[in-house]
Amino acid sequence: MFRQMVKKKILGKNSEPASLTMLGISCHLKDYRLSFLINQIPGFDLSKGDDFNYILSPPKGEARFSFYSCQNEEKQNSYYLISNRSQEFILIPELKQFDFLLMIDGKCSKGDKESLMKTIRSIPGILTIVESNFSSVRNFENLLTDLEMHVMNIRRIPVIKYQPKLN
Repeated sequence: MFRQMVKKKILGKNSEPASLTMLGISCHLKDYRLSFLINQIPGFDLSKGDDFNYILSPPKGEARFSFYSCQNEEKQNSYYLISNRSQEFILIPELKQFDFLLMIDGKCSKGDKESLMKTIRSIPGILTIVESNFSSVRNFENLLTDLEMHVMNIRRIPVIKYQPKLN
């Protein structure tokens, strides 16, 4: 008998996931206020999820970062708004100029991306929004794996066990 093996795509050092876009946002807004203002954009319905726990370099330990998510069925995209700063730490030190990261999982055309960035840039309190590439992030593969696990845990549907009635 053959066992089916799971295929894992290994990304090269300078390659980026094809269906993931990362936008860095600099602003003076709190996470809940930013998500509320982004939710005014059609197609967005960000909701607060469990904080994203990420283990930083060994001397630093674990840190918690605020996490919001939504899905746009029409565009078949998922959006994740993640704080780049906790009380003491920065999630991605290479992108320390950004307060938040907006990740778009799914195909996003250049026109849609530019339109979204222009709309977010017009929100009062937004200083800048810039598309960031993953090649500038030292351990982005580990970060993406942890984010994927976090999203899977949030979407986990509780299993209801069938228990027959005993007379």
